[in-house]
Amino acid sequence: MAALGIAACAVLSGPLAGPAFATDNVCEGVEQTTTGGDAAAASLPFDALGIRRAQEVVDRYAPAGRPVGVAVLDSGVYGDVRGDGPIPIVARHDVTKDPDPPHYYHGTAVAGLIAGRDRSRAKPVGFAPDAQIIDVRVYDTDKDGVDEDSAAVSADALAQGLEWVARNAETYNIKVANVSLALHDVAAVERAVRHVRKAHVIVVASTGNRPVDDSDEFAGEFAAADEIKSPLVEDAATHIFPAGYDDVIAVNSTDGGAEGSSLIGVVLKNSQTDVAVPTAGAISYGLNGDACTVGGVATSWAAAEVSGILALLCERYPDDTAQQIMARLVDTANGLTDDPTPLTGAGVVQPYEALTRPLDPKRNGDVEQATTQESGDETKATAPDPDPDLLASARDDAVWWGLIGGGTLLVALLLRPVLTRRP
Repeated sequence: MAALGIAACAVLSGPLAGPAFATDNVCEGVEQTTTGGDAAAASLPFDALGIRRAQEVVDRYAPAGRPVGVAVLDSGVYGDVRGDGPIPIVARHDVTKDPDPPHYYHGTAVAGLIAGRDRSRAKPVGFAPDAQIIDVRVYDTDKDGVDEDSAAVSADALAQGLEWVARNAETYNIKVANVSLALHDVAAVERAVRHVRKAHVIVVASTGNRPVDDSDEFAGEFAAADEIKSPLVEDAATHIFPAGYDDVIAVNSTDGGAEGSSLIGVVLKNSQTDVAVPTAGAISYGLNGDACTVGGVATSWAAAEVSGILALLCERYPDDTAQQIMARLVDTANGLTDDPTPLTGAGVVQPYEALTRPLDPKRNGDVEQATTQESGDETKATAPDPDPDLLASARDDAVWWGLIGGGTLLVALLLRPVLTRRP
């Protein structure tokens, strides 16, 4: 990779199309001057993951406290700080030093998926609408616009943004930092991620989309969709960061609800994957403040959705450590934590289970997989109870009737000589 200051990072929005009925007002095409109103479709991932039910659990059982802060390190978020816009922004830090509003939709779409307020007519948008967004702009496109697939951020800018999050985590109660970006391994970014984690903030990152063409940052390292050969042998774990760093929640997307090519034609296999969520047909907000659909499958949207779910968990369990919250997320997914896959990790996230299953993770995040009864210094196994004998009663009756019948026959034989003796 090139020197730190020019190391580029890919923006992970993908091409796999969502359902035809959910493509109105696509976020990618919404600009500041676009008119047309909110997208009318329901958010498919919101419904598929049961987010409303999860929100009801939080509303009922979460203790009162400070709102959970989620830092979005991206292209900037539409809206005023502490305004009444569709995304609840409470603070902003601009590494780019650009005084103008964001020109690129990506950061706004990510923030809306995490904490966007409900649309008109109470249609849901964000997974954690009570969370607060801390907008950390680490890149943006040129004002004249560029191809969305080629938008990039320098590793230096991302590292600066992460360091700012680490320093300000307590001030804004930042519990989650979303990084829907992918870059090569850069020492300054790894160091910044460690600092964010030491500040007790969970870092969520994308596991990587498949390159679309030669202009992609990772085009020389992974096959494009039309170049895939079977069997496909690849692992993005040593290429895609910060998802590849330890103690980062690495998120992939499933193809649930999508139309078009297969999932493997859109996302990368990555052995660092922790969990996955569906993304096709998700609803967020655009640069004009209107609700829009993010459209297709992409790991950027997957990371954002999981950040929203983590915010719900932090709200429900405010005394948990970051490791405990992460354990609740991963250990309740629908796969196997001890046998993760490179596409879904421990499985698809189960938000309601994560919020309600009676796990008791230790402060370091370890979860006991089995409970045993102990006596003294050893665990004693007890013999299993015998199976119930459903024929016992009938068998007892048969024995008694047999005895009675046998006794009657014996008496008859003994009395026969007496009764037949002549006088």
